[in-house]
Amino acid sequence: MLLSGRRSRAHSPARTVAASAVMCALLLTAQFVLSYVPGVELVTALLLAFCYFFGWRCGVLTATAFSLLRCFIFGFSPNVILLYLIYFNAFALFFAWMGARRRPVAAWVCPVLLALLALGALAAALADIPVSALYAGRLKGMAWALFAVMCALLVLYAALLVRGGRGRETASLAALAAFFTVCFTLLDDAVTPLFYGMSHEAAFGYFCTSFLAMLPQTVCAAVSVLILFPVLARIFGGARKTPPQTLDE
Repeated sequence: MLLSGRRSRAHSPARTVAASAVMCALLLTAQFVLSYVPGVELVTALLLAFCYFFGWRCGVLTATAFSLLRCFIFGFSPNVILLYLIYFNAFALFFAWMGARRRPVAAWVCPVLLALLALGALAAALADIPVSALYAGRLKGMAWALFAVMCALLVLYAALLVRGGRGRETASLAALAAFFTVCFTLLDDAVTPLFYGMSHEAAFGYFCTSFLAMLPQTVCAAVSVLILFPVLARIFGGARKTPPQTLDE
């Protein structure tokens, strides 16, 4: 009975709202502080670990609040609000589901995703991009760099997979974080042109511009998860297991 009571309090609405509020404030602070450093962000690593240990209720509430409240800092852009609401809620649900499984995804999933990203980058590097020669050179350079990064992540994943234990779990999450970061850019490339009714030429130009920003964000997402998840696992895991204190205890 005592254990049942503590478990119910651990999942109480007040605890969910409190945890989500603290996490939302942390995400807003991290995004604001690092907004002055191009290509660097910690929102992915922080929200991933939070959803992984606190579940889909806290994750979705935090993702929704963050997507809306950030507008007071960075401005109200309807397409960005829509993009954030779709992406971060899907992000929260997926990694909360992974946390509920309490084991990493099948060993073949992440290498397949990384290989797909590597092949996509390789195809972009080898393709004849219909833009100016100067701009095409930059795009091809970024595509080759993204290909190299995906290959490096594949090697790192294989090394951590051999190590096993927490290393495999962290490697899986880092690979999935990189994949989701690429999906965020691709979703933006679909949402923004549709929202503003861009022509095919303008939409392609927008895609090329966003592609240049995708590489540092993808690298940052993977590296930050690799470094921070073991630390955040101890913090969030301990906080999740600690029952809330009440006045009658």
